[in-house]
This record gives sequence, C-alpha cells and structure tokens, in this order.
Amino acid sequence: MSFIDGAYTITYKASSVGQLQDGARLSHQHFKRLITGDNFAESPQDAIFRGGAQFSDWTMLEYNAAAALSAFYPFGSAWLTMDAVIGVLDSSKYGSLVLTAVAGTPAAASPATVTLPRSIIMEGFDVALLMAPDLRTVPMRMRHYVGSGGVFGTLT
Repeated sequence: MSFIDGAYTITYKASSVGQLQDGARLSHQHFKRLITGDNFAESPQDAIFRGGAQFSDWTMLEYNAAAALSAFYPFGSAWLTMDAVIGVLDSSKYGSLVLTAVAGTPAAASPATVTLPRSIIMEGFDVALLMAPDLRTVPMRMRHYVGSGGVFGTLT
C-alpha cells in the first residue's frame, strides 16, 4: 500500500495566495435525471447522466493581499467597491487556479500539478474576513467551469 500526502502551493491568476491552513479540497458532483415509473412509485429504476460540477475549498492562512482580493472580490477593482458592470459574465472575470505539489513529498508523484483554468468564487459564498487581533484566515470556495470537450482542468 502506498499513502499519498504532501503540501501543495496554490496560485490564482498567476499570483501565489500564500500558505493554506489545511490544503485544498477538490470536490465534484454529478447531475442525473432519475427515471421512475408508476409501477415502482418514486423508486428510481435508472438514471440519465446530465453533466457535473467541480468545486474547491481552501483557507488562506497568510495571504498575498493582491492575489486574495482577485480571488474573493473579482467584481471590483478594490475591496468594498463594486465597479464591474452588473450582468457581466463569470467568463470575463474568472482565472486559472493552479495547485503544485511541493517537491520532495509523496504528493509530487501524483498529481504533481492540478490546473483549473476557469475558476471563480462560488456564487452565494459568504467571504468572512475577521477584523480582530487574531490570525486573519480567509476561507474560499470556488466553482470551476467546464470548457471545450467537457474538461474542467488538467492533471500532470
């Protein structure tokens, strides 16, 4: 048995977001249309695959303010301003999220790099910035859009 562990660095729009509190968690979900019929009432008999969605969750521990701002506040040029055009598409604001395994760790073998090129803050995600004499961690949740060929990103 071979256990895989090791830290990853993370960049968003080519800028390091700094150290993460507990790494990044990638998740996905599948969409299906359940097939039911009156012979079994609401009991599913089969399902039709209808796509999927990809997400990531991570918490910035010591963050690069410029990179962090572009991640958690993509619709304004400065914090507390909303100067983007209302109705703008996410595709005009998203950026590439890249996770790179730290060299010399077991994680460097598989995958060494995860690239999610169409990434943006998840709709409805509540960014909570602590304003206190304590460690200012910034939790993030991003949506990763599917691109041509149904590809969310690449693993190398």
